[in-house]
Amino acid sequence: MRGGRVAAAAAALLAAGGLAAVLSVAACGPEDGTPAGLYRKHCARCHGLDGRGNRRALKSKPGLDLSRSELLAAGRSDEVYRRIVEGEGTMPAFGDKLSREQMLALVALSYELAGIEPPATAPPTPPPAVREADAVNAPER
Repeated sequence: MRGGRVAAAAAALLAAGGLAAVLSVAACGPEDGTPAGLYRKHCARCHGLDGRGNRRALKSKPGLDLSRSELLAAGRSDEVYRRIVEGEGTMPAFGDKLSREQMLALVALSYELAGIEPPATAPPTPPPAVREADAVNAPER
């Protein structure tokens, strides 16, 4: 029945002129700070909830499908991390939005979604600018 309630809420928002709100809600997930919640919030819109990519965008951007990622297949967690930090092409940078631990969790989740065993190496070391940003953006404990 949940789908019915979501559809009813979407119809009500549309009737009230809230198309942007419907699209925003559809792109977001829980903001619980878990790797899955972070992925839903920041990544799923393009990479898909299952990591296989947004079907409409895959034709022009096949790299959205994590299961076909050459970087993940090659065990290049350092490059995957760099792309999360700095962005790449149309992918936004998250180095100023997420902590190092959150970004490392997204790297690990990317391997999981791709069905690829992560490399048994140490986590990548972020560039100096990112380490400084982490100090500013780190959650208070």
